[in-house]
Amino acid sequence: MDYPALTLGHREPSKRTLDLVDLTVHVYGLDEIRNSQLPISVIIASHGRCNSVKNMHYFAVGLCGELRRLARAGARAKTHDVLVVTLVRGRADHRNHGARLKHRTANLAFDQNPMHLLAPLTPPVGAVQDHQFIIEFLPVYLFPNDERVVTQWMATGISLGGNTVWRLLAEEPRIRIGVPIIGLPPDSFVKYLSARAVSAGLKLAPPTFPASLRPWMEKKAKPGAYDGKKILTLHGAGDELVPYRYGQEDIRAVLAAAAEGEVEIWVQDGVGHICSPEMLGRTAQWFWRWGLSEPKQA
Repeated sequence: MDYPALTLGHREPSKRTLDLVDLTVHVYGLDEIRNSQLPISVIIASHGRCNSVKNMHYFAVGLCGELRRLARAGARAKTHDVLVVTLVRGRADHRNHGARLKHRTANLAFDQNPMHLLAPLTPPVGAVQDHQFIIEFLPVYLFPNDERVVTQWMATGISLGGNTVWRLLAEEPRIRIGVPIIGLPPDSFVKYLSARAVSAGLKLAPPTFPASLRPWMEKKAKPGAYDGKKILTLHGAGDELVPYRYGQEDIRAVLAAAAEGEVEIWVQDGVGHICSPEMLGRTAQWFWRWGLSEPKQA
């Protein structure tokens, strides 16, 4: 994946690093809003499997830059300031990633790791907890004198991070707007990971698929979990690592239950398991439309 291309040529925004106890985050865009009194929306962005937050820097630069561009264009009225948050290498990467890495083989595919089913399942479960911790305590660290108010939380992520966003949308009521990128909802895990195991010549039996793992793998979103949520899900038509076809039925069910325009699916032709510059551009447009602006009054 060409991460530097995700800056889209934008200049780097301000970046501040904060320790929320032992959870460390980068906060992008704080200096740019210091003279404003608008309410704040925070976008939390998380990385993919076998990756780390260092590459999400390019993503954050591009996302902040695109949001500034959309605000300058003036087609809609700005309602919120925005901060972009990434989890810092070494202390707040996904579980078993970056300098949190303890067991390298645990992140590898079935040919080197017979318990590969855990690799895409357990880190999003832990990441949801980290996101909830950020939601609870980041405003306290940023604004100890109640200088500003965070009123809205949004989420995006790539691959494993996209799986995390889907899980947040299903389980965390404070995340109302999300853009999962090359990820699938929890309801689709059995289909796509089972197919991955079978293609590797493995049987869906212990240790590949122990009975104790089945409740997590087969867990379904609660009825109405996505009601009212604004979801843009982005995929590559050539993605064979996390193929859209294994999540299509579940994602289309979310689309069918939503109000018109509140859920969108975009599958990019000629693209595999990557976040493309076009995907990043659409991510910015989605957050701008639903979380940061409103139509101008006539």
